[in-house]
Amino acid sequence: MFDVDRVVTAIGHARSTFSWVQRDYLLGRCRITAEQFLDICILAGCDWCPTFPALLDDVGFSFKSAVDMTHQYHSGLNAIQMLTDHPSVRATNYSDSFLRAYCIVRYHIVLHLDGSVGPLNPEFAPNDLHDIIGYRLPVAAYHLLARGAIHPPILNMLVNGSWLEFSPPDNGESREYHRLITQWEGGVYTQQCRLLCKHLGPFFAQRKVVLQTWFEPRTEVVLHDTKSVSQGVSLPAVGAAAVLNGDISVSSVMENSRILAAAPEGSSDSNPAAELLAWVLQSLGFIVSSGEHTKLGSALNAGLQALQSQLQERPTELLQWAVVAAAVLIDQGLLTGEKWSVSYDDELSLITDAQQQKFIRIVARIATLTPPGARRGSWKFGYNRDLLAFSSAARLVQKAVGSSADTARLVGAITGSAALAPESTQLLQLQELRRTMPLECTTSNATGVLAYVLLVDYARNGAGCWARIQTAAEESLVDARQALRDAWGVAGAVRAIAKVHGNADKDIANAYSWAQTAFSEVL
Repeated sequence: MFDVDRVVTAIGHARSTFSWVQRDYLLGRCRITAEQFLDICILAGCDWCPTFPALLDDVGFSFKSAVDMTHQYHSGLNAIQMLTDHPSVRATNYSDSFLRAYCIVRYHIVLHLDGSVGPLNPEFAPNDLHDIIGYRLPVAAYHLLARGAIHPPILNMLVNGSWLEFSPPDNGESREYHRLITQWEGGVYTQQCRLLCKHLGPFFAQRKVVLQTWFEPRTEVVLHDTKSVSQGVSLPAVGAAAVLNGDISVSSVMENSRILAAAPEGSSDSNPAAELLAWVLQSLGFIVSSGEHTKLGSALNAGLQALQSQLQERPTELLQWAVVAAAVLIDQGLLTGEKWSVSYDDELSLITDAQQQKFIRIVARIATLTPPGARRGSWKFGYNRDLLAFSSAARLVQKAVGSSADTARLVGAITGSAALAPESTQLLQLQELRRTMPLECTTSNATGVLAYVLLVDYARNGAGCWARIQTAAEESLVDARQALRDAWGVAGAVRAIAKVHGNADKDIANAYSWAQTAFSEVL
């Protein structure tokens, strides 16, 4: 479709081989031109256009029928025009969908070898191409995207004018998950939109951007429009970065946030990576522009210190971000021992002690935030939909963290505070920082399920729980013991957060004390 000579169709990793299709050979066999092949692919159906209704019959779709139709009418558009009276075609505005898909392929935006950004085949591109592929963004946005320094969702939001929130793997049926989107995530994205639109020129300053969800598809939450106020929304100026001693991490920035914010603006000791982290923490409600901690920020700082104390070593960046997610979920009232409004867990009903049920939920949910490491073989512990629902909430937080980082990086590039030279130290620092930050897929409920099985066994059978599940655990994860040790470190951090914050602090402290015996066998 995109005018390439060959397409790899299969890769054989075992024998280091691959198979491919050569375009000219395919065109010759089908007796079609390259232009007709594009029409055939669109008529057959693709990401941007459904299958042409006239090709669907009682037997089903056949790619050959799309080839035959193009042979008969010489082009896809001719076929659509000649079959407008077909009952299934008459009910749709298919010609519009076809032409939009055609333009998306023929005039796709690319980064040229000279560094410029523009459409393919620009000499033939229509004047209203922006109605199809969106409005032009600053060159810095395309450069950062091409280098993998930012991810597409934040740019798609600006181009399309909407942030679409789809249902998560557990279907997102609970009121708690819906509330996290509308009351927390919407506020984070509002800040991001206002910061971006403020620096992207007059058009985007007036751009209406809305949040739409699958559970209320007809309701639009306005993130930015002509009435939005952008005053006071800006990247924090961070100086005196030497105080970090090269440690650009959540714990280091939180610990030194006041010193960093107090440095004069434009300080030669500024650091774009530290500015990025400060903005992310500010957008999530942990610090204010002066560098002072909010109540939630004080709780997070206590949790990060407890994490390092419990692990007795510097925690990895992903564990620090797990503690950040825990702080948000505690603040939103989701990291508790209570059932959510939609619950699926039947196994806990076998435990008669209601307090123990709460303790298991709390610790298993905490463990769900912990990266599980690599899988070894087949998973031995089944499936827990309650923990899957909780991990969906954690993924939502991590997605907001990632988009906040992309926002700060893009604004920094546009305003000149972050260098764009390919080999610049500052850009390399930003890329490395983004690599250590969580992605939406970072959270897996594997460690949560492992902790759940351990604690259910402990509640029912007493001491010796690790010995009873150790073989299955080590057959499931490369280092199951380390995953549980990390989970216990995060549990200590969560206890410290809850103590400062005050939300569910007694239940979390009691759950920690009760589970300590079970985890001591692993530690």
